[in-house]
Amino acid sequence: MSEKNTPPKKRIEYHGKNVRVSRTGGVSATKTIAKDGYGATINTNHGVRLHKKLFKGARMGFQRGNFQFIGRYNSGPFNFNISKGGVSTSIKNKRGSYNLMKPNYSSFKLGGVQVRGKNAATLQLIFLGFSLLVNIFKFLWYISTSILWFMFLSLKWIVDFLIGFYKGYKENSQ
Repeated sequence: MSEKNTPPKKRIEYHGKNVRVSRTGGVSATKTIAKDGYGATINTNHGVRLHKKLFKGARMGFQRGNFQFIGRYNSGPFNFNISKGGVSTSIKNKRGSYNLMKPNYSSFKLGGVQVRGKNAATLQLIFLGFSLLVNIFKFLWYISTSILWFMFLSLKWIVDFLIGFYKGYKENSQ
């Protein structure tokens, strides 16, 4: 079986404050020193990264002689990422995230098992479609009950008005 046809494996990892142990990446220790927007990160697997904070959510730096630019911004369920490689936008939900511009970067998690790639994109689209249908049904239910309640109150007010008008007319005619 070739490497491309190998099915994705379950993600197994421990992620502590300064230590990360994973099935694929092994053990790595990290220490970050930062002050006044400048920082240095030492990682046992990736070496030293020098970086500077540009503004909230954006930083630039050098690692192994390569320039890095990373910008992250989120608003509600949307995430926006900017890097040297381009721009991407994703929608997050309780099952993971669906990347709108690069669907193969999506993730889906159910029962403690995380799936990434094309399978995750398919599962996310199914989940988002189902969520959309449920929310449309909720919206229609809310609108219909509101309209029915308004009609009931309007009818009640009209009947009360007519009864009051009839009683007043009857008293004045005697």
